[in-house]
Amino acid sequence: MTSEEWIGLYKLARLAIFAIAIAAIAVWAFSGRRKERLEEPARRMLEDDDE
Repeated sequence: MTSEEWIGLYKLARLAIFAIAIAAIAVWAFSGRRKERLEEPARRMLEDDDE
């Protein structure tokens, strides 16, 4: 393989890793379990205000 082919493979692998990382972050950020955990204190504060 020539060095140009190796560079192309490197760039393709780097792009694939970047895409996987972005997808993993998106899944983590928009997961329902995380959203519920973050909204729980707000719900408790609203319930305390009702009393």
